[in-house]
Amino acid sequence: MRKLTALIYISFICLLCSCSFLSTNSGEQEDNFTYENRKKTTKVLYTFEFVFSEKSSHVSVFEQNSILKLIKENSQLEFLKNQVIENEFSLIRRINNDIAVAKDVLHSFGYYSGYAKYKITQKNSLQHVVITLYPKEQYKISLIRVRYSHSTKLPEYFKQYEVKREGIFKNYRPYTLPNFVRELKIDNEYAVATDILKAVDSLPQPLRENGYPKAKIASSAFSINKDTKELDGTVFINQGLPATLGEVKLSGNTEVSSEYIYKLCPWKLGAVWDDRYLLEYRDELQKTGLFESIKLNFDDKVYKKYNKAYREKRKEQQNKDLVVEPVNLPILLEVKEGKKRSIGGDVFYSTDLGVGINTTWEHRNFFGNGEMLKLFFPITDEELYLDADFRKPAFGFQKQSLLVRSRIGYEKTDAYNQKVVELGVGIEREIRDKWWLESMLWVDHIIPKEWEGDEYSSVSFANTIKYDCRDKKNNASKGFVSKFKIAPLYGFGSESFSAVVTDIDTSVYFSLTPKTVLALRGAIGSMLGASDEIPKGKRFFLGGGGSVRGFEHQEIGKHNMADDPIGGLSYCLFNSEIRHHITKELALVTFLDGGMVYQSVDPDFSEKLALGAGLGVRYDTPVGPVRFDFAVPVTGAYDGDEKDISDFQIYISIGQAF
Repeated sequence: MRKLTALIYISFICLLCSCSFLSTNSGEQEDNFTYENRKKTTKVLYTFEFVFSEKSSHVSVFEQNSILKLIKENSQLEFLKNQVIENEFSLIRRINNDIAVAKDVLHSFGYYSGYAKYKITQKNSLQHVVITLYPKEQYKISLIRVRYSHSTKLPEYFKQYEVKREGIFKNYRPYTLPNFVRELKIDNEYAVATDILKAVDSLPQPLRENGYPKAKIASSAFSINKDTKELDGTVFINQGLPATLGEVKLSGNTEVSSEYIYKLCPWKLGAVWDDRYLLEYRDELQKTGLFESIKLNFDDKVYKKYNKAYREKRKEQQNKDLVVEPVNLPILLEVKEGKKRSIGGDVFYSTDLGVGINTTWEHRNFFGNGEMLKLFFPITDEELYLDADFRKPAFGFQKQSLLVRSRIGYEKTDAYNQKVVELGVGIEREIRDKWWLESMLWVDHIIPKEWEGDEYSSVSFANTIKYDCRDKKNNASKGFVSKFKIAPLYGFGSESFSAVVTDIDTSVYFSLTPKTVLALRGAIGSMLGASDEIPKGKRFFLGGGGSVRGFEHQEIGKHNMADDPIGGLSYCLFNSEIRHHITKELALVTFLDGGMVYQSVDPDFSEKLALGAGLGVRYDTPVGPVRFDFAVPVTGAYDGDEKDISDFQIYISIGQAF
């Protein structure tokens, strides 16, 4: 009944000026809300239904269904249908309760003259109850005034305050002067309780985001006019006193340095109060993975002391409204640290690469300032590596991180067989909300097998800008993510080579229905200015579970005389999936992938794409969906290649394909 109580918050006024209409004359109608009490021990068996009167054509079908649904959710005839009724008086009590419920629900939808009647007949040897709804006219909103507890004149500090940026890429939130609305605006002209309550509840939030941390609804009063069929009212807001954000008072940390925690604070001392700053601070602290719990609020003792002085001053001046300067509120931050180290891993399988194992070790506070060190140790039939990633957050700026990445190991594929040592150093920065920039300087040394060429080294400067507005990073249902990369590359060894590597990769997600998602991906890349001297280990390759399913790893594109893929200087790729959930955790997937690598720096779209299609299953887990894909090639891997359905591929891993 809690939901119903909220809905009839406004409509209770009508109970003082209208009477209940209960009668026993009504036509018998059928609808979908008919239930039969089948319990053999019940002495009085009944069925029941709620219907609208014939003169209810002015109520839309959608609104009728909403009204009937809410009545059913609060109906005693429905809720107690399996409980024994000793006599017809008990049945009448249930009916009268539902009559009152129906009337209140009609009022909550703006039908303040509405009422309900019931009739009991015999149907299939059972008592059949029909409750008929008479909505009558729907009332409109006349005027809902908004009043404030004290002066709404702004302090001079607010009028002169400006938000200043720390740097050209600094993400900041401009300050706007609070607006003290005098009349409640509602999109719906009719007096629907849910719409009115939603609008009323939203009034304090803009004030809490622009200088008034204690703004709240003090009270409200509504009345209806049955002559004009209108509702009016008054909402009273206690906006509290103006405030600014003060210093953070930290407690609870032992291993994580206070300096690092303070550095994540998104506001400067003296900023006009804004609830969103506290939410942002909490979010930044949670993303570090360092804390089990975070408690964040202002020092209420300081506010109460200031408020007491304000009230005493008003009393001295005979309750005259005063314009006060904002109180500077210290922020109390209490944290509880969690574990800093963890070990994990996963197992994956594909028919082209076989079984693979990926073991990880992570330390989230390596030097005491939130530094994260991750070690990866992937093992497959084709590669064996030790990867190390180091991230130092809040490097120079709050939302900038220092990155150090390294890798050592070997690769053994159909395309090449080589040992690799590489090191990258760079920065990652959030330049705007949902925008990221990463710049990395990479150096590496490659030692191929003797018959595949001489060893060489290379240097590249990779810059990637990314925009990400997906609703979920590991299993998106709407939004998109797009990345653009440009990386000048220079290599030297027995022969030198150079190129400017460019790459654009975009994935888009559409929620077709609450259970169905359409996922699309497109990517294109080129090694501008490159020549045939580019080694195999630096070229583009396609094929496998991460690109075009249905083909073996790196299989797509031209092959040499030994039937090994040679890669390309450009490529294009697309993926498409329809993901349909049949239960909350289980989803079925159909997909079509396509792509090709080209020998020229400009993609040659006259060449046919290699296409693969298949079916898959996803099972959602807390760490991401478990993926099982069965794929077959629809075309050959390159012009002149022949494939058939027996060349299928199977992929099992954690996470979506894209």
